Amino acid sequence: MLEIQIIKIEDPGCLWARVLKGPGIQPDSPEEYENLRVKMNLFYHEVDLDVQKLKPAELKEGLVCVVFSLALKSWCRAVVESVFQGMVETQAWCLLVDHGDRIIVRADDVRTPLEKFLQLPFRVRRFKLAGIRPMTLQVPISENTADPSSTWDSSATKYLHNLLQGKMSTLVEAVLCETQAGCSAIELYLTINNTKICVNHELVAKKFACFINDKSSVMGGNRNGDRAPVSLAWDIYSSPHQLLEMKGRCPVKPPPPDIFSRMERDDDPQTVPYLFYLIVDRLMQFLNPDPLNPDQESLDAKVRFLLWRKYNGPNVAESYCWPAVARGFDTVLVSHSGDNPLSYIPPLLMLLQTVSVVSSLAARTGPTAVILCPGWEKVQTLLELLEDSKATYNLHPTSVLLGVDQEEPKKFKIPRNCQLLVTTPFTMMRLLDAQCFLFLRLCHLVLDEADVLYSQAPEQMSVILKHFQKVVSGEERSSCPRQIIAVGSRWSAGIEALVREHMIYPSVIITVMEEAALYGRVHQRVQLCLDCDKISVLLGSLDFHPPKPQKTLIITNSAEETEHVYKAVVNTAVFTLKAHEDVTDQFDFVIDQWRKDISRGTQVILVTTNDCLKALGIRDATCVVHYGFPSSPKLFGSRLFCMSEHFRNLSDMDHAESSSPAAQSVLLLSELNARHVCGVLRYLRRSGALLPPELLQFALGVQQAKEEQKTDRPLCSSLKSFGFCRDSTVCPDRHMINKSLDHPKHPDSGTVMVLPLCIKSANVYSGRIVSQKDDCYETLAAEMNAHYASERRCAVEVLKGELYAIQEENIYNRVRVMEVPEKGEQLFSSVTACFIDEGRTQEVKSHQLLQLPPQFQDLPGQAVELILCRAQPVDGEVDWNPKVTRAISQKIRGKLHQARVVMSVGNTVWVDPMVRMTRVPGLKTYINEYNVHAEILASGFGVNNPQHLELLKRVFQGDENASTLQHLTDDRFITNTQISLIFHPQIKWFQRSELVTIYIKLISPVMQKCEFHSDAVIYSGYVNDRHYYTKLELSGDIIAEESSWEMRCNEPVMKLKKKEKQDWNDCCCGSGHLFLAEVGEEGCYVSSESDSDSD
Repeated sequence: MLEIQIIKIEDPGCLWARVLKGPGIQPDSPEEYENLRVKMNLFYHEVDLDVQKLKPAELKEGLVCVVFSLALKSWCRAVVESVFQGMVETQAWCLLVDHGDRIIVRADDVRTPLEKFLQLPFRVRRFKLAGIRPMTLQVPISENTADPSSTWDSSATKYLHNLLQGKMSTLVEAVLCETQAGCSAIELYLTINNTKICVNHELVAKKFACFINDKSSVMGGNRNGDRAPVSLAWDIYSSPHQLLEMKGRCPVKPPPPDIFSRMERDDDPQTVPYLFYLIVDRLMQFLNPDPLNPDQESLDAKVRFLLWRKYNGPNVAESYCWPAVARGFDTVLVSHSGDNPLSYIPPLLMLLQTVSVVSSLAARTGPTAVILCPGWEKVQTLLELLEDSKATYNLHPTSVLLGVDQEEPKKFKIPRNCQLLVTTPFTMMRLLDAQCFLFLRLCHLVLDEADVLYSQAPEQMSVILKHFQKVVSGEERSSCPRQIIAVGSRWSAGIEALVREHMIYPSVIITVMEEAALYGRVHQRVQLCLDCDKISVLLGSLDFHPPKPQKTLIITNSAEETEHVYKAVVNTAVFTLKAHEDVTDQFDFVIDQWRKDISRGTQVILVTTNDCLKALGIRDATCVVHYGFPSSPKLFGSRLFCMSEHFRNLSDMDHAESSSPAAQSVLLLSELNARHVCGVLRYLRRSGALLPPELLQFALGVQQAKEEQKTDRPLCSSLKSFGFCRDSTVCPDRHMINKSLDHPKHPDSGTVMVLPLCIKSANVYSGRIVSQKDDCYETLAAEMNAHYASERRCAVEVLKGELYAIQEENIYNRVRVMEVPEKGEQLFSSVTACFIDEGRTQEVKSHQLLQLPPQFQDLPGQAVELILCRAQPVDGEVDWNPKVTRAISQKIRGKLHQARVVMSVGNTVWVDPMVRMTRVPGLKTYINEYNVHAEILASGFGVNNPQHLELLKRVFQGDENASTLQHLTDDRFITNTQISLIFHPQIKWFQRSELVTIYIKLISPVMQKCEFHSDAVIYSGYVNDRHYYTKLELSGDIIAEESSWEMRCNEPVMKLKKKEKQDWNDCCCGSGHLFLAEVGEEGCYVSSESDSDSD
């Protein structure tokens, strides 16, 4: 039996109802239908919608369409019941399938529905009472006979209406008898005062209907002529309790299983590969319609390669980028897929294959194309991608990674047949310094993740681009191709300089809207306020008398917010409009008013919601106020794109730098948005916006709160390995000491013998501390060997967290099961196990696990994390090059070393130095065979990290964390702060005749502030939540306006322009907090209050 809700009653032969419950029926969701209504209204009310494309090709009966109902003020799904010719034009009689109403619309107002609008089933269905027919008689005028009529009398309809709409009816149910021609015959039951009655029988009892024997009679009657109502006894309507006398019952029939099911998309998976092949094939043909050497097999190989890489086809960004690259244009692409090489590799390979090397370059050396990547890992990934593609067989791609060894670049030779070289900026810089003639054939320069390249190696990028410019600008290169491709996920100042200074008629493609706002120089402002004060802050941020015509867009997150803000703003007597989901029928009026020309000093304000932005199609706003906080960067970017007509182009910026910003964004930030403040701060820094001190303080408080929530997380691996974290705001691990977890388990000083067994990286190992007296582990190992030599019991049941034993060669190791996957139908399963005495984790076969007796479980795990201090990867890399890790592993694994412990936290021990000692044969003398730190530096892929231990000590001094985080990069906080709470960074300086270069030895500082004065420089910044501040009183005068600072290799560098061209004896005047260290040719200032050692 179905539970239904009657929506509309036309007569007993036509009831419109919604099915609420029933066997095999999915419950009706009002939220889904309301969401469908909103989406349809927003789509069909789009101002820039191409209506002609949405008109049906043929208007006919039974057509499913979308029409606008004036009564409902909404677009509705409908079915055309009839088409007729009106007085002026063709019209259609349509049934609204979600409401049960019928309306007449013009043929030109009928729209084709999108597929996504047909996913939900029609909400209203047509029913009729089964087994009965009306008692109405029809008498022809020319005859004296009365024949049965198929038209229901209006009195029967009124009686049925009173039954169903009466207050005593609590439940409406139906038994489905049959379905024909879109109408279902039912037996209708009502529950009144806990008594169920059958409406079909009730109409027969009251003489409104009679039973019929033919169950397949006509489904619907002619309802065009409504007869005059018949006068009925008043007690029929005023005494519903009389209906309780009827106790009719009918057998229950279950509905067919295919009725009332939701419409689903039917995508044949077999067609997907073919369609994708066809798309890629057409794109390849578009990029290269007339290849010099047509080769269908080569094209098939390219397509198979893309399919094998699970490439889903070119997205919007690649659809614009590929043609520009394939035609040899200078191209910049900023998109979410900017870190994916496939965004530029296919058209680049096609271009390199179809464009032959010019004869003037054939005799020269070097590759024709160089791809610069931000690190060794990306270099390897890209080279594997190129080697897997058969399209590069004649390009012979090669990669090169060189360390700091000065002899290695001189010996390196690029293969003569190599046309495509993959490397890093640092390596290419070393090659240029050693052999500048290696790149004389260079025509194509590709910057992979260009934004990262400029942040990590800005100086190297500048030199490489100047060299490229010099190589391609020769007279003999006039007929040679010249191309620069820059791909990234963010717009940056480095990319802007690249476009301005080194590109010719570039194609700049930006598909990330928030990055497009950075390109367009949108001025960003932030207003901090309490959520209860947002209206007053909003009104205070608006300029009601602007010097220029201004169109302001106030964006909220809901229709209720829109109404609330509209009422507040309209009271200021400013011309204000509103648009939200409930007034979509007014969109045309709103846009018509918005697009009218306004005079100087006039402001138009439109208050709207996020969902209405696309439908309104606004691109000419001059100011966007974010009253409702944008929940994602994508939403933030879509809001900023409403000002796209006022974005500044690079070609216009040269003569408009001094003018006021044409577009500005105002963000209202309240306490409810605390979790987003760090992301907002990062974006504002990139935009060059002025950061209020209150915002910085708020961000520090939020960051501290986040750190306090990470008490159960492990310590940051980068912090332990190098003394700093690349970005603690996004790192999921802990950066503060947890006394319960980090209580030292080993001595924090002294000399020990260590046995590294698992080499995780060049300076991080797992192993054991070997006791020189009684080694408990050696005793345990001997007892385990003896036990399993006589008794071997396999593990019957493998449980997570339990201890077992496993044999490797002739050694038995204790392991703890970390993860047990579902076995499924496999005969042998694998589990993840941790070797608790070595520190390594790997998969082992479950059937190889042995039971571990209790006496072997008492000794705690002997594995210790060993970290070698004062070493870090070269070129600011995040991870060690596997070449140096492999070399160190081969040298030290399984060998005893003598090490001096300098710090211990939890199960981690920091050592410096770590030396392999060898006994001289025949003597009691030991000599140092090698120093592990020296071996890392000798590999060329590691550099010295002198601040490692000092940074660790500062981080692990938890008592200073809270007080340090309270200070901002603002002078008014510095003057009232004790000197012991501020850290002074190490400073190195160099000078030329007219320039002084100062290096601030901080790794990846944040919230930096630098002020230049004629006789002093002030710098402040934060590293790992530590506040660094220094004020340098210079020994000579500088030109503050021509001085600047930038980031090089993740370190801040200041360039000071001397007022007079003369050498300085010292960088700074005497200071009680600074002293000069003897460092040879360079000067180094270190705070005397700190414990930093000069190098």
